[in-house]
Amino acid sequence: MAAAPAPDSLALLDLARAEFTLVDPRDPHLRVDDLAPHRGDGIFETVLVTRRGAADHVHARDLHFTRFRASAAMLELPAPDPDLWHAALDAVVAEHRAARGDDEPFTVRYTLSRGVDAPVGWALTIPLDPKYVRQRAQGIAVVTLDKGYPAYFGQIAPWMLIGAKTLSYATNQAAGRWAAAHGAEDVIYLSHDGRVLEGPSANVVIRRGGELLTPDPKAGLLHGTTQQTIFSHAAEAGLLCSYTDLTVDDLMSADGVWLTSSARVSVPVTALDGAALTYDEEFSARMRTWVLGDPGTV
Repeated sequence: MAAAPAPDSLALLDLARAEFTLVDPRDPHLRVDDLAPHRGDGIFETVLVTRRGAADHVHARDLHFTRFRASAAMLELPAPDPDLWHAALDAVVAEHRAARGDDEPFTVRYTLSRGVDAPVGWALTIPLDPKYVRQRAQGIAVVTLDKGYPAYFGQIAPWMLIGAKTLSYATNQAAGRWAAAHGAEDVIYLSHDGRVLEGPSANVVIRRGGELLTPDPKAGLLHGTTQQTIFSHAAEAGLLCSYTDLTVDDLMSADGVWLTSSARVSVPVTALDGAALTYDEEFSARMRTWVLGDPGTV
């Protein structure tokens, strides 16, 4: 009989004592009335981990943690202690790698919940979905959906937490189901006044000649860590990188459209609302190399 796969690794963080414990993820740990599962009242980040030589590399570690702290501030949660959270992250990475005994990439999702009586945190390793390899190589069809509010709405309604990476993902999941029911694999949200925002779990990047463009995070979206990494390398390569308002017409006329995220890296969008888009395979590979270093890593 084949051995069962090694379980994912889990660290529980005691924020008051500034310590963590590695535990069996198959055991019960979370109260059902914790405000994370009960109301989605918490924040998270998901980092990609790949093998570089003999060591594991956590991609965009600092960018993720900076956004994590910003999300905590928006939700009025305690400022996460970097020493504690980074130590817990490194511990689950090491345990996961030792248990699996392979060089396969994976992700770690670290979470801060408002808890019940006090905030609680944890870090959990998660294998990559095999479909991401196909999506990066072949591209995906996407549909647009109206987000229901105008661009820059968060500037006048900060309590909406637009720009915070919260655990409230029910509408994101619903958008994915809507896309699947309409023959697509993902969604690009539009503001009610027609500006491009983001995907349910990805940022939108387009190329127009020698320029890369992405929507301004202030328009009502999460500032992506992978998008920032791509822009940094693209600027070093001599490309102009801009944050600006985009429309569906901009996507249709672009020299390439991508959804970027930590786990999927960069996925070309080959069709939008049933219409074919330009697919630049060479530039897609270049973007993945900017993020991963080795194009064959994932």
